[in-house]
Amino acid sequence: MNKYFFVLVLFCFSCMNSELQSRAEQTAEHYVRNRLGNPAYFKSVSFSAIQKRRYTTSLDTSLNAAGISAADRQRMKTYVDSENGQRPDLAVKNEKDVYSIEHDKLTYYLLIYSFRTDSAGVKKLMKYRLELDTACNVINATDVTNVKIKE
Repeated sequence: MNKYFFVLVLFCFSCMNSELQSRAEQTAEHYVRNRLGNPAYFKSVSFSAIQKRRYTTSLDTSLNAAGISAADRQRMKTYVDSENGQRPDLAVKNEKDVYSIEHDKLTYYLLIYSFRTDSAGVKKLMKYRLELDTACNVINATDVTNVKIKE
């Protein structure tokens, strides 16, 4: 019974990840097409695997220096209370950072999208680095055609 349950759970998680990947790919293609003015010759070449990332705040840096993990909520709150007492000028920013960390507001997804387009009669391969929020909306898009990308 346990091995069947494990297979079912594994299957569900793999389906959710592929659904997220599919939504991210559709969003990326639609966004880039519109950004380039819907060119006549536009062909998708490849998409990288979607990567889950998290923005780093100044509170994360302080917690890291103190040896506290952001996942340890109790120690984090104790540290923030202590820091707010010592530095009242940082209190509002720290509270915003704690809220963002607790409610997972700093998570984003990264996707590299490669495509071909026609530029003045010359077909060229282009790449865009897209940052997507958790609802698969584009936050930031950067042309990385001539930039070496670290995997």
